[in-house]
Parts: sequence; structure tokens; C-alpha cells
Amino acid sequence: MSSRAKPRRLITAVAATITGLALIAGCGGSRVASSASETAAQSDAGGSSTGTTAAAGDTAAVPAAGDTAAAPATAGNAAAAPAAGLNAAGAPAAVANTAAAPVVGSKTGSGVKAVAKPAKGGTAAVASDSSSSKVAASGAAAELAKQPIFGGSTAACKPATGTPINLGNVSTLSGVLGELFSPVVPALQIFVASQNACGGLNGHPIKLFVADDQGDPATAVTVGRKMISQNKILAFVGNIQVLTIDGMASVIKDTGIPIIGGDLTNNTWFTNPLLFPQGSPPQAISYGYHQAAADIFHKKKLGNVYCLEVPQACTQINKAFQELAQGFGDQVVYTQQISITSPDYTPQCIQAKNAGVEVMMITNDAPTQSRWGNSCAKVGYHPDYVMYPLGVGNEHQFLGNATLGNSYVPMNHFPWMAGTKQFPGSPAMDYYQRSVAKYNPGYNAGGAASLGWAAGALLVAASSQIDANPTTSEFLNALYEFKGQKYTTLGGLAPALTFNKGGTPQVPYCLFGAQSNAQNTGWARVDSTMKCTDTLAPSDPQVKNKGH
Repeated sequence: MSSRAKPRRLITAVAATITGLALIAGCGGSRVASSASETAAQSDAGGSSTGTTAAAGDTAAVPAAGDTAAAPATAGNAAAAPAAGLNAAGAPAAVANTAAAPVVGSKTGSGVKAVAKPAKGGTAAVASDSSSSKVAASGAAAELAKQPIFGGSTAACKPATGTPINLGNVSTLSGVLGELFSPVVPALQIFVASQNACGGLNGHPIKLFVADDQGDPATAVTVGRKMISQNKILAFVGNIQVLTIDGMASVIKDTGIPIIGGDLTNNTWFTNPLLFPQGSPPQAISYGYHQAAADIFHKKKLGNVYCLEVPQACTQINKAFQELAQGFGDQVVYTQQISITSPDYTPQCIQAKNAGVEVMMITNDAPTQSRWGNSCAKVGYHPDYVMYPLGVGNEHQFLGNATLGNSYVPMNHFPWMAGTKQFPGSPAMDYYQRSVAKYNPGYNAGGAASLGWAAGALLVAASSQIDANPTTSEFLNALYEFKGQKYTTLGGLAPALTFNKGGTPQVPYCLFGAQSNAQNTGWARVDSTMKCTDTLAPSDPQVKNKGH
């Protein structure tokens, strides 16, 4: 430990009791000032960088402190203006209370419950600080209370000046799913620029390397290993690898380099001690499907069409969807795998109509969702729609098709449109919007962007023990202290997170949401406060791995 680090650790250990209690009580710092100009100017440390996405086998560095972030999107890429509508979430809750949102159909209790039936009349799955003494002693809670990314003030922001920390992102950025996932890159670029302007990772500027795995597991392994060997990355962050995460699992097993935050699409994310999810598991989306049918549309006969090309993720979601039906008192009357390459779904629409489906879940990408809506409209079939959240990974692929008007999207990531005047959110969401306005206004946002930004927030939370000479083990040590304390909700961007050394994550089902307007040209409703439940689908691996 450096001489600089020793007094810091002593100071934070003494201050932790006071500041940690302040965090627990809801004192997450003042709201971010309305003007982005209050963010401290960046220094000129480091060289220039293109900020572009690398082709397969190559990496592109996102600038460290002082470098310019990616250029703002052109006018043609500006986000569609949201239509006026009701923000059902109302005024934002305080940062420390964000995780304590009202629970729909859950029951207060300890531990994890493997039940298909949601209990009645419950309260929130509130994060507990009963096990936070170790974390408080390290000063993590005290430091996190001050971080702008968690809703703290920007008043003390200073550019990071320590040794740069190299990080990697390997995502599917080309091919049929590339456009859907591509918003993760500008979101991470915005994160790097804003965080480097406000202290980086415990004083160290971030340098991010990005590579495209092209949806091919072998390519993912190649570029992942290259980042580790040539770019000397300490961790991956925000990987969107729906088709390739199992290939990457071999890389992290062999090297011990973790992935901090990612796409959350399948059970692999919740069965590997070197994968650190920043949100709820895929089965939570299944729960959200039923919740939306009951609370938004008030209907009972449900269906789900789910992707053929991503069988692991989509099959797991569909299985949990059927398991959870009885607890909501509704009926799953139709399920069917469909291919994202099919130009038309008229036969399936007729089948669903004949089965009496009132609310249709579409566990597919946005172009497939759009073609489904068109196909069903041709035969006079207009069910209510609930959409898979990463299917709206790039909202420009989703918005604009009127056949999908009033669609609801349950989200296991924060809503990327929250934190605006129209759709208020927590201070942490406000800070996200200010960072976007400062570094890349009008970029193509969506669910993939929210996943990337929240992965960055998790990275910041994992940096509390980073010293003068950063190591991967310092990230891991901090992450394995996550035991559902308040600070593990990342200022309300995530559920209470629990990570276990040598074991697997434990993350409750907590969901945000949004509903498009009747023309599907923008958003009419944004639920910016999580709703949580202690219900788990029987097939959720957390049931089997509880305590491991």
C-alpha cells in the first residue's frame, strides 16, 4: 500500500460511520446542478483517440482524461422527441429510497423464495445494511455517497490524474444484431469522459478499448484474449454478448479477468463468479410480462413469441413466463418460437388470434417486433403488446411503427429517457442526462445504452479499493463485499446486488418500465422507480445457488 493510500484508508475508516449512516438515511449528496458547465473541465493528459469501434481482432481506445469524447450525433440521428404524456412514476424518490419502491405482488421476508406465486400485499425488497460493517470500514459507502454518478454533487469534480486504468469492452456490434446493441459504445464513451472529468476510478483515468465480436464466439475469444495480453486490461465492462458470452466464459476462467456489467440476457450471467451483473436476471423480465398484463392492460389471456436464434436466453425467459402464470391468475394460451429472419408472421398471428391472446409478449429484437405488428394488423388482429427490453436496445429501431402503439416495456435496466423535465428520475438519472447533453447529445440511445452506463456505475462502485498501482484483485475484493447494502443499488440505477467469492450472484427481481404513446412515436409513460419482488421463478438458477 502506498504512503498516500494509508492516510486515506484511516480517514475513510473513521468517517465511514458518519457518512455511511448518511448514505443509509438517504443523504446521497445534493442534486446535480442544472447547468452542465458546472462539471469541471478535463485536463489534457493522454493522447488523442478516434473513439470509433474496432473491427474484429482490433481494438479502439476510448480517450482517457483530457481527450475528447465521440462527436455528437448528426441532426439526422437526433432522438425522436417524446410525445406529451403522463409520467406515472411521479416525482423522483430520494436516492437512498429508490430501492425501496413499492412492490407489486411480493411479500416481506428473508432470503430467496423459489415460488411461482407472488405473495399478496407486500412491501419493498429493501436493501439491508446489516452486513455493511466490513464495507463501511473500507470507506466504500462514504466515498460512494459523494460520487456524481450516484447522484452526488459535481462541485468537487476534478480530472483524474493517476495512473490510467485500461478496461475492455467486447460486444456484438455488427451483423443482424449489431445495430440493436450499438448504443452501448457511445454510452460507455460518455461514461468515460464524464467519469474522467470527476476523478476517474479513485483518482485514475479510464482508458477503454472496444472490439466487435461479430456475434461469433470464436472471434469473441480472440479479441478478448488480445485485449488482455496486448492492452493489459484489468477488467471488461458492459459487454453486450447475447450470442457469445459462453465463449468469453473460457477467457475469464483462464485469465481471472472479470466482466463488470453486461447484457443480463441469460443464466450464464448468474452462474459465474467472475461475471458481475448490474441488473436483475432474465426471469425478472418474465415476471414483468405478467406484471404489465395485470397492472397496465388488466387482461388475463397472454401469449409470447420468442426468438429462435438466441435459444438459451429466449427459452429461459419463456419457461419462466409459463411458470409464473399461476401466481398472477392469468393464462398463457399461446407460445411460439419465431425466427428474426422471417419477413412475415401472418400464420402465427392468426394462430394467436384464434387462441384468444389479449396481451402478446414479443421476446425478440425491434425489427422483428415491427414485422410482427404489421403482420397481425393485416389480419385485423390488434392485441396489446409487451416488449422484451433489450429488443428496444436501440429505440430508433422500435419507435415509429404505429401498429405497436401503447406497447409497454418492463426493464431490468434504468429507463434511458428518465431524468429529463418530462420524465423525472433520481439524481443519478439526472446526472446521466447531463452527461449525455455535455458529451454526445442526440445519440441513438436505448436499452443497450442503459446497460452500458449502469455497468460503468458498477465499475465505479467496484473501484473503492483501487490504490496507486491498480490491480484486478482490487476490483474483485470490492465486488465481493457487495451484500445488498444501500450503495450496491448504484444510486437507484440497479437492484441491491450481492456477489459471492467462489459463488454466484444473488439479485432480486426489480424492474423499471416505459410505455410508448398511441402512435408509437415517443414515450407516454416512464416508470423511473424500481418495483421489486422476492418472488423467483422455479427455473431461476438463484434458487439452486442460494448462498453459494
